[in-house]
Amino acid sequence: MRFSQIVGSPSKTLAIVLIAFCVGILFGNFLPLLPILPLLPLLLILFFLRSQKTRLIFFLLFSFLFGIFRYQQSEVPSYLTTVADRTTVSVRVQGSVFNEVERRINGQQIILSKLNVADESVFGKLLVRAPLFPRVEYGDTLTFSCRLEKPEPFNGFAYDKLLESRGILATCSFPQFVFVSSGESNGLLKIIISFKENIVGQFRFLFNEPHGSFVSGLLFGGSASLSDNLRDDFSRTGLAHILAASGVNVSLFSVVLLRWLLLSPLGRRKGLIVAGVLLFIYIFAAGATPAVVRAGIMAGLLILQLAIGRQARMVNVLLFALAVMLLFNPRLLFDDIGFQLSFVATSALLFFHPVVEKWITFIPSALGIRTAISSSLVAICFTLPILIWNFGQISLISPLANAITLPFVPFLMAIALIALVASVLFLPLGQIIALVGIALSYVVLRLVTIFGSLEFASVPITYSRVIATLITLLLFTVVFYKRHSLLHATRNTS
Repeated sequence: MRFSQIVGSPSKTLAIVLIAFCVGILFGNFLPLLPILPLLPLLLILFFLRSQKTRLIFFLLFSFLFGIFRYQQSEVPSYLTTVADRTTVSVRVQGSVFNEVERRINGQQIILSKLNVADESVFGKLLVRAPLFPRVEYGDTLTFSCRLEKPEPFNGFAYDKLLESRGILATCSFPQFVFVSSGESNGLLKIIISFKENIVGQFRFLFNEPHGSFVSGLLFGGSASLSDNLRDDFSRTGLAHILAASGVNVSLFSVVLLRWLLLSPLGRRKGLIVAGVLLFIYIFAAGATPAVVRAGIMAGLLILQLAIGRQARMVNVLLFALAVMLLFNPRLLFDDIGFQLSFVATSALLFFHPVVEKWITFIPSALGIRTAISSSLVAICFTLPILIWNFGQISLISPLANAITLPFVPFLMAIALIALVASVLFLPLGQIIALVGIALSYVVLRLVTIFGSLEFASVPITYSRVIATLITLLLFTVVFYKRHSLLHATRNTS
């Protein structure tokens, strides 16, 4: 493609500018600190350039430099006193709960903001692992004594970077002399969190454990209420991502749901509108957490792809969504595995799911079975390098476990939602429908347990990142050499 073709096409110009910003974010982690003052004259120069080509070059340079600056701006300034500077000693801590409290089997996981450590205001958030009592709610203020610790990576996973991307700079386990008092809170967010807690409670009423916790994890993310052995089995089989609100399961469900709606009497236009409304309700019901919002955005792109019907425009929409999310939080690109899984899985589903579905015509299409399987295969292939890179191990059983288990996920999510709505209208009907969901959940959990019990299910490897890089290069090579046939097939499917 010639540069003159890019200049003459607004859509291509937008795409390359967005790419320049994202590449700047990418390089911002490695380049020295960039001051903002040199960017201002560069921006002013743009208004006096007459040549479109020269103006585009300057704008690309500005976008690239702004990406670098935005990433480096997200780093904590060295002159600030942070909660991480008060670790290794037992201190008195006070903070406010401005996030949803995560309930676990044997405790609560709380994120505190507006911290005072030893009566000194400090920057950053604190992750507190506390007992089940006293019960802590959103909006409460906590005062306690604790020995603060800096997060550390474990088993090759950069846990410290993940927490840092969310503003959490220190952790506290088993606080002592805990005092809970009511404080200020956002009324709307409190309503949303309360609404989600009621829904989760209803799921646990309709589905006996561990199925209630599993269904809640599929829909809203989180495996805290599952047993340690079951969580280990999910990890060993490479299926932990479906419980992380990563967007993979939400995207899979969206693909199958869209197929059902488009084949229903609603038709294409009304089906897309219904899907969009249901997605908005889901984001609200799931607590509108950052992970859920990102998953909702990714799933929304699948709906938009069908509405637009043109791959060229969808590339711009995808890049715009990526740029906006990185603008708000540049740390997502490197440090948040949930974001990485969501973005890669959704991108792959947008462009390759229709193609793969045409390759497996021998699988029946009734009830969206072929759609579920093809979507699962695409998500598995393109997210595999991310899982290997971040966890430093290879789940030898993962491809088989994902291929067999993932197709059940969208159907289980759909039945759970239908049972929930039915239980509100007529409780016995919801309980009857939930029996189908319990059966599906039993099959999935049984498969996870069987695969996880195999000795060779998961093995640590020394060169995991090398292997992840090689797999990524292989995927890029296949996509590059098959791009014309893939694009042609996708257009015919849209």
